[in-house]
Amino acid sequence: MRVAVFGCNGYLGQHLVHYLLHEKGAAVTGFDIQVAYAGTDAIAYRAMNITDAAQVATLEEGFDTLFYFTGLTGTDVSFEKYEAFVKVNELGFLHLLQHLRGFTKRPKIVFPSTRLVYKGVTGMPLKEEAEKEFKTLYASSKYNGELYLDMYRNLFGFDYTVFRVCVPYANLVAKSLSYGTISFFLDRAQKGEPITLFGDGALKRTFTHVHDICRQIVEVAALDGSNGETFNVDGETYSLKDIATMIGNKYGVPVQFVPWPEKALKLESGDTIFNGSKISSLYPHTTTYALSEWIHA
Repeated sequence: MRVAVFGCNGYLGQHLVHYLLHEKGAAVTGFDIQVAYAGTDAIAYRAMNITDAAQVATLEEGFDTLFYFTGLTGTDVSFEKYEAFVKVNELGFLHLLQHLRGFTKRPKIVFPSTRLVYKGVTGMPLKEEAEKEFKTLYASSKYNGELYLDMYRNLFGFDYTVFRVCVPYANLVAKSLSYGTISFFLDRAQKGEPITLFGDGALKRTFTHVHDICRQIVEVAALDGSNGETFNVDGETYSLKDIATMIGNKYGVPVQFVPWPEKALKLESGDTIFNGSKISSLYPHTTTYALSEWIHA
């Protein structure tokens, strides 16, 4: 199996490369904007600026699957860097799709999306067709990527699968211990500082170990029933207070509640609980790691 991983220098990209190499024995070529591969695995690597159509046009045929993990992430920062978010997350992706149109045999495209496309509902697990809401340019750019794939499938016959990721955690290959929410909690706790939460900390999220994320993405994308489909990545649901308390207890630091900053409250989506029944119907036993065990390990 010959695969391309775009955005291979990112958190998920490095883990995806690691999984493809060590679990699937794939021949992996990585693409990113930096001059060299940032991970610890040995792969073929090519620097490529996805916003430059001429560079994208150098991509050759022969890949079975293309994992498109290139993109800028962030919430309020997307308003300050709106040109970059549109240029990288949308125009760059369209450069690639247009180039792939000319291939005799196109690779299947695997695309990661985000929980931030959903309108949160208190205490309600969200299926893939649940109501959408876009509070940031980042969220809308990811959803537009989903729409572009559907357009190109309809008109040109592209194969793709979209995976929406809620909150990843853990680290197997890169330098930081974790990522995002849990990384923030751990960083404060390991420094002996209180873990701070906005409001009462009752907001709920679905958390998935990064190895389980990669496993679900790679294994499900290879199934015929995944073509043209969108899946929530399955995981475990906890409130932010639950997670902060577990980490605080381990490191002997308190959890403190602070008022919501006005901007953060306006951008908050509410509970984001994933219903993982669609992905588990194709691929049972979606998770192998438990968050509480990982925290206390």
